[in-house]
Amino acid sequence: MQRIHALVPLLLASAAGPALAQAGAAAAGAAQSARVAVAARLTGPIQLDGRLDEVAWSAAPVAGGFIQQQPDEGKPPALGTEVRFLYDDDALYVGARMYDSRRVTSRLARRDQDASSDLLTVDLDTFHDRLHRVTFTVNPAGVRGDALDGDASWDPVWAAAARVDSLGWTAELRIPFSQLHFSRDAHQVWGLELTRLTQRTHETDLWSFFSRSAYGGPAFFGVLEGLRLAHRPAHGELMPYAVGQSRPVGSGVPGDPLSRPHQLGVRAGLDARYDVSSSLALTATVNPDFGQVEVDPAVVNLTAYETYFQEKRPFFVEGSNLFSFGTPGCNINCGLGMDLFYSRRIGRAPQGAELAYAAGEFAQVPDNGTILGAAKLTGRTEHGTSIGILDAVTGRQTAEIVTTAGRRLGQPVEPLANAFVARVNKEYRGGDMVIGGIATSSWRDLTDPGLARLLDRDAETAGVDAQFWWGKRTYSLYLALSGSHAGGDTAAIGLLQRSSARYLQRPDRAPASNGLFTNAYDPAATALAGYGFISRLAKPAGDWLWDLNAASFSPGFEAGDLGFIRQVDWRWLNGTFGRQWTRPTAWYRALTVIAGAEQKWNYDGDRNQGDVTGFAQAQLPNYWQATVVVEDAPSYLDDRLTRGGPVVRRPGVRVIGPQLSTDSREPVVAEASVTYVRDDEGGYDVSFSPTLTFKPAPNVSLTAGPGWERSRTTDQYVTTVTDPTDVAFFGRRYVFSHIDQTTVSMTTRADVTFTPSLSLQLYAQPLLASGHYYDFQEFARPRVEQKLVYGRDVGTIAPAPGGYRIDPDGAGPAVPFTIGNPDFNFRSLRGTGVLRWEWRPGSTAYLVWTQTRTDVAALGDFDFGRDRAALFATHPQNVFLLKISYWLGR
Repeated sequence: MQRIHALVPLLLASAAGPALAQAGAAAAGAAQSARVAVAARLTGPIQLDGRLDEVAWSAAPVAGGFIQQQPDEGKPPALGTEVRFLYDDDALYVGARMYDSRRVTSRLARRDQDASSDLLTVDLDTFHDRLHRVTFTVNPAGVRGDALDGDASWDPVWAAAARVDSLGWTAELRIPFSQLHFSRDAHQVWGLELTRLTQRTHETDLWSFFSRSAYGGPAFFGVLEGLRLAHRPAHGELMPYAVGQSRPVGSGVPGDPLSRPHQLGVRAGLDARYDVSSSLALTATVNPDFGQVEVDPAVVNLTAYETYFQEKRPFFVEGSNLFSFGTPGCNINCGLGMDLFYSRRIGRAPQGAELAYAAGEFAQVPDNGTILGAAKLTGRTEHGTSIGILDAVTGRQTAEIVTTAGRRLGQPVEPLANAFVARVNKEYRGGDMVIGGIATSSWRDLTDPGLARLLDRDAETAGVDAQFWWGKRTYSLYLALSGSHAGGDTAAIGLLQRSSARYLQRPDRAPASNGLFTNAYDPAATALAGYGFISRLAKPAGDWLWDLNAASFSPGFEAGDLGFIRQVDWRWLNGTFGRQWTRPTAWYRALTVIAGAEQKWNYDGDRNQGDVTGFAQAQLPNYWQATVVVEDAPSYLDDRLTRGGPVVRRPGVRVIGPQLSTDSREPVVAEASVTYVRDDEGGYDVSFSPTLTFKPAPNVSLTAGPGWERSRTTDQYVTTVTDPTDVAFFGRRYVFSHIDQTTVSMTTRADVTFTPSLSLQLYAQPLLASGHYYDFQEFARPRVEQKLVYGRDVGTIAPAPGGYRIDPDGAGPAVPFTIGNPDFNFRSLRGTGVLRWEWRPGSTAYLVWTQTRTDVAALGDFDFGRDRAALFATHPQNVFLLKISYWLGR
């Protein structure tokens, strides 16, 4: 139930790709467009004011002749566009005239934010390798955007100005060559794409045209000629910063001697960037601070698996696509991959917090690890080699504890550690073949015995992959193979063997032995080793779409130190087939329909997953978008549900998930999604998530997204009890129950942009959740769905202080046991306010306020009024932060 329900948003997001994202995806290998633009040498001054009134602009050749991509694909545009290029020794200048005599749509927004306005996009393939791009955008209000191969976290220092007049609007861009990487050739030839979006008519015009059904990207770019550069300007940047912070410390519990209502702190750090060569950049950070990033949303996770949170820290987000490995995607059911580098492992919350809480009556544990320093070497050479190398050092973390005797001590909760990642790709045959490799390594200084028993000492992964394209990027094949090793104390390796990723201790696993790779549970083991493989054969372009996917991860594969893989010990097959229509009709403007099926087995041969899925998405004539996902999954054997016990069977599930969104150009934009899940035992999950965005002014955007979810799970794990009389389950009883859950949340955002360099963002998410456990039960025997409810089908159950007393077989020989009351009510409020001011090019000041409130109770029922009042009666934790950075560059 939980797996299927969690999959629905993923289906909605991933399956939309073939229809809606291909036109903008990076591509190579197709026939190069013959379109040519010429840059002229600048002979006089340019004042960047958006007017285009300098004489130099009139002397520059015009790049025109745009063609509609939508709504009327292949036809001449309704409005004219003229773009000119100038350059000097330091920068490339772009001047553009967008004709529009009716109404220019202009909105203010923060840099890189979707302003829902008219837009000019300039894409440059500076190595002309038909694979990569840098993107610069500007709208009529002068709002800038930039991206490196689609990565919007890249923030080069450049300038733009725009102006609306009686003929439409104009824009001027100045892009310093120091912010770009390109070859050392004196005569430069770059790939070029120009895109104009007219928001009012939803028209997209391309200078170098390709159809919506094509895979698109740099392979279809035209060229920019005329650049004659004696040398690339040397480039280096320093960005020192200072941070002042006020925050509460401690639990806030009366009598906690470690609690303080306010703790003032001041810290400083440095970010640096230096171009090692014309194509490689070294970026470093010392004592970084990421207090300006938005807090993670609150979640209620009752599974045995870790919650995945998106990386938001700028140093790790920028250039992150260079480290991607083993995630080829698929049309639907794309939740499986080989993610060997999950950057949030660096500086994570201390993993030894439990040692502090066990050692003291009161404990103050640091929220996050301390990153002492990190460095990245990234770039792409003129010979087609992409390089990404990252190294980070995190410091020791010590929790302050107070023992029952009143002594204050320090308890180590995180060791000194080093993380290293290297990724290399080499392109052949004009990008139609890419061969790559990756290596990751983590090391910990485990001088503390408690941490040595808890954490592995070292962990390494290494992998190779290959991507092939043919048929003008119509067909592709991806292959990836990797191996892993983790070493440490027998206790730490035992924890890895017994973790939810693999449960090697499961007593009914087929007989296996350990050789080069780990396949069997060994309490004396000091190392864990495994392998992973993933492949995709696909037709991702054209009217007809299909793909075939296969993957296998051995039981000993371990990437958790620096990667993110929830489960190993499985083999997987997936196949889909679909059709897309991109020519508008009276019924739709675009339509995609895809169907697929998948199967998953563990290494014992048990079928752990299987389903048939259908997906349809349409853009309607009024520019609304409708999506629906349906899925049918028969019952299957689950080797994880008992959390280390024997395999049991789970019921079949059916899913339907419709979604509808209105025209994004309107002042009020609405979106709503509904998910309904039902299983064969009467379990269900119903959720409703509407979102309303209101744009009352050209510089203001308000979004409110309430969420409601009600579910019933019939096989929720509760606990495991030792019982030698339960022979069928190898001397243990695995206690389950029904659980009714209700969750209500409200995600709100307010964005106010005063100028393109000054903005205010507010975010808040209150969340109320409850869970009531009842009908405590156990499976009748392994590998079946049947469950026996205590007190009704078998044994007895009675209330006991703090929980329940269960006699599992009544008058039989089993010893009664007690369990605690697992009912819960969880109340949370998380909010952030960020005032951001780019007070000079590349230099930014942040004023940040963060508030969190958290409260828990063991009630089990949902009462909105009571829970809301309890949440706002909870003492808040407020953190205030002022961060100022100063850019020194050339």
